[in-house]
Amino acid sequence: MTQTKSTFCRICEPNCPVTAEVDDHGTVIELRPTPGHPTGGTACHKGLGYLDVHNDPDRANWPQRRTNDKSQPEGNFVRADWDSSLQDIGSRLRDIREQHGPNTIAVFHGNPSTFDSAGLICYDPFLDAVGTKMRFGGSTQDMANKTTGAAHVYGSTSSFMIPDLANTHYLLCIGANPRVSRWSMMSAPQDNLDVVKRIVERGGQVRFVNPRRVESSTTETGPTLLIKPGTDAYFLAALLHEIHLQGGIDENLVRTKGKHLDELMTFVKAYSPESVEDVTGISAAMTKQVAAEICAAPSAIVYMSTGVNQSRQGVLCYWLTEMINFVTGNLGREGGTFKPTGLIDACPPLTGMQVIETSVGPLELPDPVGYSQLPATLLADLIENGDIRALILWSGNPLITAGGEERLRAAFEKLDLFVSIDIYRSVTGEMCDYILPVTDWLERPDINLAGTGMQSKPHVVYTDAVVAPTHDRRDAWWILARIAQEMGISSPLDANPDAADATFLFDAVLSMRGLSVDAMRQSPSNTVMFPEKDKASLFEQCLQHPDHLIDCCPPAFTEAGLIARCADIFETLSNEPPDTLKMISLRTPYMNNSWLVNIPRYRRGRNRDNPLHMCEQDAASRGIFDGDAVRVSTQYGQIDARVLIDDDLRPGVVAMSHGYGTARATTQRTAMKKPGVNCNVLMPSGVGTYEPLSFMSWLSGVPVDVQPAAARAENRLT
Repeated sequence: MTQTKSTFCRICEPNCPVTAEVDDHGTVIELRPTPGHPTGGTACHKGLGYLDVHNDPDRANWPQRRTNDKSQPEGNFVRADWDSSLQDIGSRLRDIREQHGPNTIAVFHGNPSTFDSAGLICYDPFLDAVGTKMRFGGSTQDMANKTTGAAHVYGSTSSFMIPDLANTHYLLCIGANPRVSRWSMMSAPQDNLDVVKRIVERGGQVRFVNPRRVESSTTETGPTLLIKPGTDAYFLAALLHEIHLQGGIDENLVRTKGKHLDELMTFVKAYSPESVEDVTGISAAMTKQVAAEICAAPSAIVYMSTGVNQSRQGVLCYWLTEMINFVTGNLGREGGTFKPTGLIDACPPLTGMQVIETSVGPLELPDPVGYSQLPATLLADLIENGDIRALILWSGNPLITAGGEERLRAAFEKLDLFVSIDIYRSVTGEMCDYILPVTDWLERPDINLAGTGMQSKPHVVYTDAVVAPTHDRRDAWWILARIAQEMGISSPLDANPDAADATFLFDAVLSMRGLSVDAMRQSPSNTVMFPEKDKASLFEQCLQHPDHLIDCCPPAFTEAGLIARCADIFETLSNEPPDTLKMISLRTPYMNNSWLVNIPRYRRGRNRDNPLHMCEQDAASRGIFDGDAVRVSTQYGQIDARVLIDDDLRPGVVAMSHGYGTARATTQRTAMKKPGVNCNVLMPSGVGTYEPLSFMSWLSGVPVDVQPAAARAENRLT
């Protein structure tokens, strides 16, 4: 006889409700949607297909210790036990800390760890106990510009707003493809884009801005304005310039709630629709039309996401997006953008900047740090120079997800200690000294902590572990806590030595809302909905500068060189050869970073690997045909790929999906058999290649050279 258990997906931000069917042996036999759940939303094929990950025979099941040198291309690992592994790791970390200082110990946490609430609760206290400021991770590859920008615009890294899609009359969606990637920095029910379709149904309007016609752009939603990659800052500045000319600024609101408006207008004055149209590829007439549409709409939203974040000027794009929403009166109103309530309903004020002295110069992080991290593109430099001697990966795979794979490989060989906490022995894990097997989201209790304060339907949901972990897998919070104990520093286990799971951690967080794990278990679907607050309340909660005003032109942007850099980049773009190709990142429904690379059902047919997408016009001009082998190169690296003709791309743009290039993942058999290509080999890395202030990697809009394989052979002969 089977039983059903209520849980939720932890692959991406919607945290969709899922019902698990479990047999008498404690085995999950099916995952299915949960109709009628109070949060709404329906889990997609990735969440419902997660049993392929859960049951993957290639998962890490026991601690593994490397016995050969990290310079060897394939690791020789032996099975180890937890006590001896943690004792050795703790002892070595303690010695490194005592001999070289706490900052020589670094941690890199990847995207999956964001959805492990118990681990998140323990993560910052662990780093604080170690005393290290060397914090790296996925945020500098996808969203650090937003939290950094929020710190300077609003005064808190937590003051980021979400769009009120359910009530708006106008949506300008830039660099996002929510049908495939969902909404970023927003936990909204997965509804097959029905919320966007309803904007049009009620007489509103939707436009997408992207270098390719995204899957989200349909006759039911709205058209795509095909922008040139990496030029969004100039399009946004021109929009704001035109909104000002059309009288679309709410002067009373801005003078009451904002400051430095004149400086903002001085900045955008340099970027009129006419002056930027050749650079952006969007005509001045169209830019003026979009500005008029925003001004005329009863409510409007400008929303930007990862495609813009990664394109070299993410902070300025975030700033200009927020400014359009603010000055038009659409911040803190129905149908505009707002700050939802959450389980943790706080926006800690920015108190200053933490300075981390390194061999490549001082690096600054906001204080409190919040979601901020140091630039992943500097990892190789800091290891090579001796700043970092030990690295702990928590569900991270930087050889694949960050730029500069070969430099990172050479640097990782020099580490005194390299530890991976993960469900797999990944490409990066293959270089580690230890693999510590962690539970997946069916094997641990959890709450939806990552989405708090970002939910269109504010709530907290709890789940017990659906099934007990098999083999010798352990929760990430416990692993971090035990490492801390072995280092002789404070640990959550000190006061809770007999804790069987993380529920004591959740009780501490839930108590802020007068809740507990037991109370959550008694709630329908283990879920408690929070009452929505007035959207204008953000002006009280989120404005954390001492004067409680929105900074329309933060001085830090000028001090960090972002304003001058913007002008320099514009000059460079204005003088680019007309046949320049730019690479963008392309998301598909069958990959989530590198999480699903070993799942056979997602690696079939055209999804076997990640071809170079290229439009017919660009291919024909280079003598390239569909399926041809090509070499793609930049000054940072080169890859060989095959071409897929894709006329959804505007001319001058090529696209590849990242998360591939797994030929050296020796224990992930599907990934090794169908490795694809690591396109991040082409991406800039090292000193000076990241965005100042936010430390964001440049991963989209990068100039590339594409040559047919036949041309390469001919060149070799001559």
